[in-house]
Amino acid sequence: MLGGLLHPSSTMAVMLDEARDLVAQLRRCFAAIDPQTVSPDDARVLLDEARAIEHLGASIKLQFTPRAMCGAPWREEGHRSPASWLAEATRTSVPEAVATITTAQRLAELPATAGALMNGEISPTEARAVAAAATADPSSEANLLAATGTMSVATLLSVARKTANAAYEQDPDHQKKLHGDRFLRFWNDTEGMTRFSGGVTSEDGIALISAIRSRAAHVFDDALRAQLPPEPQAAYDADALVALVAGDDRQATFDGPRGGRSRNPEIVFHVDLVAFRTGALETGELCEVPGVGPVPLHVVEDVLGDATAKLVIRDGVDIRTVCNMGRTVPAHLETALEARDITCVVPNCNVTLGLEIDHWQIPWAQGGPTALWNLARICKFHHRLKTYEGYGLSGGPDKWEWRPPD
Repeated sequence: MLGGLLHPSSTMAVMLDEARDLVAQLRRCFAAIDPQTVSPDDARVLLDEARAIEHLGASIKLQFTPRAMCGAPWREEGHRSPASWLAEATRTSVPEAVATITTAQRLAELPATAGALMNGEISPTEARAVAAAATADPSSEANLLAATGTMSVATLLSVARKTANAAYEQDPDHQKKLHGDRFLRFWNDTEGMTRFSGGVTSEDGIALISAIRSRAAHVFDDALRAQLPPEPQAAYDADALVALVAGDDRQATFDGPRGGRSRNPEIVFHVDLVAFRTGALETGELCEVPGVGPVPLHVVEDVLGDATAKLVIRDGVDIRTVCNMGRTVPAHLETALEARDITCVVPNCNVTLGLEIDHWQIPWAQGGPTALWNLARICKFHHRLKTYEGYGLSGGPDKWEWRPPD
C-alpha cells in the first residue's frame, strides 16, 4: 500500500515501525538545516522535495481514511459526526475532514486516479478535481489524468468543474441535492476580520452574485463622487453585500462618516469585569459575541448606545452581572446559562445554535430543580443521545465529561 517504502512480507507492526523511523529521519534531516544558510537555488530544490513529501502524506491519508473511519468512536468521544472525529484526529478543520472523506470515497472507485496520486504523478489538489469530475462523468477520468502534465493547476480545476457541471446538468435531481446541502458558516479570523463560507444552488448563486454586483456599481459610484481612492472589485463587492443585508445607511469606508446601520434586534456581548470597569481591553481579557468571536471593546460601547443588547459581565469563570436591555427580556437564569455554556457542553462539540437546556444531574421528570447547578446547554443531537440512548454528562462547568452507555 505504501509502494516501495514497506516490504510486502513485513508484519503490520514492523511496517508501522519502519514508517515511524522514516518520519523521524525526515524530522532530523530538516531540523539540522538552518534556512538562513541555504542558497535560494537549494531552497527551491528543498521546496520541491517538501512538495513530494506532502503529496505522499496526503495520498497515504486518503487511502487509509476509509479504513480508519470503520468503527471510529466518534459518538463515544462526544463528536457530532465522523468528520468531526477525523478533524480532531488529524488536527484539521471539519470542512477539510469532510473533503478528505469525500475524496477518499471517490478514489476507492477510481483506481487509476488513486494510483497516479500514490506514484506522485498528480497532486492532492489535482486528485480531488479529477475524482470529482470522474464521479460525475466516468468517461472523463483518462483524459483529465492525461491533461495533468500539460495544464496548469488552475486550468485543470476549471476544466474539471466544467466537466462535472455538464454531467450534472443531465441529472434532474442534482439541483435538489445541492439545495439540501446548502450552508453558510462564519467566524472571526486571527486578524479580527469576520469571514464566511457557504454554498447554494447555481440558480440561487446567480441571483446572489447579480444582486451583489448590481449594488457594487452604486458603491463604486458613491466612492467616485466622494473622491475616494480606487479599491479592488472584491472590496466593493464586500461593501455591497453588507449594504444589501444590513441596509444602505452605513459608513462608506472605514474612515468615512458612521451611519445608522441597522442591527440585529438582539446582540449578546461577553465582557470581562476588569475590562468593563477600566474601559481598556488587555491581552487575554474577554470581549466577544458568542458564536462569532472577539470584538473590540469600543464596539460594545457603540452598540449599547443604539441597539438592543444583553451585556454579560464576567469575573474569571463567575458571572457577576447580567444586564438585559431591550423590549424582550429573557429570564435571568437563561441569560446566565447562555453566558456560561456558549457552546454545547459536550467535549469536542462546538455547536452554538439551537442549544437546548438539560437538567443534567437530576432529570426534571424526577423532580430535578431548575437551578443553575442542575442545568446545562446542549445541542439537539447530544440531548437526544443523553435522553434516549443512555449517554450521560458529568464533571460540571469547565470539567465536562461525556459518558457512553454502560
